[in-house]
Amino acid sequence: MEIETFIQSVAHLREDLLRQATHYLGNADDAEDAVQETLLKLWVAIDRVADTSKMRNMSTVICRNVSLNMLRAASHPLSIESARTVATPGNPHERLEQRESRLQLRQSIRALTDKQRAIIRMRNVENMSYARIAQVIGTSESSVRGMMSKARHALLENMKKNQDYEG
Repeated sequence: MEIETFIQSVAHLREDLLRQATHYLGNADDAEDAVQETLLKLWVAIDRVADTSKMRNMSTVICRNVSLNMLRAASHPLSIESARTVATPGNPHERLEQRESRLQLRQSIRALTDKQRAIIRMRNVENMSYARIAQVIGTSESSVRGMMSKARHALLENMKKNQDYEG
């Protein structure tokens, strides 16, 4: 699905999702965060949404799950999963350092929120502009820049924590 089609398809869903998230969370700011995260997850899963008629059902389920996860996260800390490593050419010492660096990066990325991971993916993997990301999640470009800055800062902090833990 093209991004323009996606943006048009989710534009009319946004209000319903906001109402649903507000019902679960009871807070307009948290509901807005939940809707943005829902739209990010929907974009990431866009390959599984063959047509726009399925998008409404999928977005409702994602919004419900995101809202419930936000409620759970308020009372339970997240754990970092261990990451798999891939062998690389070079001497054994270099391979070990590279494997440890990849493990540290993966753990740091996994420690980010789903929203932060999605924003980083859209910007750095999919090479989307801030304006395009803002269109996808239905917010302003400056808000996306702020979210990206927070995501990068969190990633850096996670990397420092993992480095301190291993060192």
